[in-house]
Amino acid sequence: MHQYTGKLAVLHQGAEHKQQSQDLAERLSVPFYEKIDKECPESFFLSWREGCLKLLDKELLKKGGLVVDIEPRNGEQRSWPAPKQDALAHALGKKTKTVIDATTGWGQDSLHIFRMGYELTCIERSPVMAELLADGFNRLAELDWMQNLKLQSPKLIKGNAIDLLAAFDSPPDCIYLDPMFPPKRKKSALPKKSMVVLRDLLGDDQDKVMLFDAALKATGKRVVVKSPDYAEPLGGKPSESYQGKLLRYDVYLKN
Repeated sequence: MHQYTGKLAVLHQGAEHKQQSQDLAERLSVPFYEKIDKECPESFFLSWREGCLKLLDKELLKKGGLVVDIEPRNGEQRSWPAPKQDALAHALGKKTKTVIDATTGWGQDSLHIFRMGYELTCIERSPVMAELLADGFNRLAELDWMQNLKLQSPKLIKGNAIDLLAAFDSPPDCIYLDPMFPPKRKKSALPKKSMVVLRDLLGDDQDKVMLFDAALKATGKRVVVKSPDYAEPLGGKPSESYQGKLLRYDVYLKN
């Protein structure tokens, strides 16, 4: 029998969510545990805690874990729609209405785009991240302000954006890309734990040039690429570029 050597398992602890946990393990084709010991080969675990699906690091099992955070980030307004006044909003464009986030990841940029009032569709190819996002979007839908305004969470599509973008019936105004770039070689500020875990689980995006090409073909008006400030522009010289803190948004307008 082939021995499972993956990095991830589902861990169920407590009285609730047992069936959900078993179903999750089956969907992801990973082991299901109700307890673990030092011999356990996995490094990461998905587990329901405090009403959220969390990604836990084996070394920090008693800590909080990582979760799709549905609250606005520091400095973001809590009103809806939030003002379109930061570098990301300028890059997305004043006349943009429909946006596809083709590399959703932990969903922080997606949720900021959503809170600014854009009509948003999210694509995520990692089955693990897609499960975490689905849980986050379900929790978002339950918030009072979402229900009072009769808003629906962003649409989430699981799969590879390179294939999916070509299949949309009508082109979106903007396709947003935030691919994972290799970390800067020389010493700099430590990356966020969420990004370290994501890179450890998924690796860098080796096909980001193919993704950019697919996005440029599929978009109606523009592609926006979020890059660290040290990275070369993904699609050559951009039409416009907007600088954020330690990053920039390169805009490629469709001819």
